[in-house]
Amino acid sequence: MNRRTLAVKLIALYLWLKATVLIVCVVAVHFWPSTQPTANGIIEGLVPMIMALREPVLDIWLALLFVLVDATLGTGIWFLQKWARTIVVIDLVWLYGRALLGLPATLAFYRDKVHFQNPSVYFDINIVAGIMILAALCDPDVKRAFGMRF
Repeated sequence: MNRRTLAVKLIALYLWLKATVLIVCVVAVHFWPSTQPTANGIIEGLVPMIMALREPVLDIWLALLFVLVDATLGTGIWFLQKWARTIVVIDLVWLYGRALLGLPATLAFYRDKVHFQNPSVYFDINIVAGIMILAALCDPDVKRAFGMRF
């Protein structure tokens, strides 16, 4: 039986923590509707994909979907499931690949139409955590823990 490395435990913990923060935002908005603008900011910082929709009413409902996804992936990572590792790696490679290719292309072709916004601290944490997760999941010891050859 493969043993969980510290990196695997931390990745699962991060995904569960992210799901927990999202569900707390949903619950807060349900019981205290006045918290919706703050909750939307936290949700959009943790899941930047939601920010692109520019529909604040959908943030809460989409957060529930991401709670399910993050909790499922966290559980899959915890139990060393290859499918969970594969999904996380593909998602992060796709995300950072698009950013590395898209940002320079956008700046080159549409420089006058680009308006930068100051990202939230949650966005910054998510970027750093994603890079660290990708690096950890590509580590040979972690791959071995998932039963993969390298």
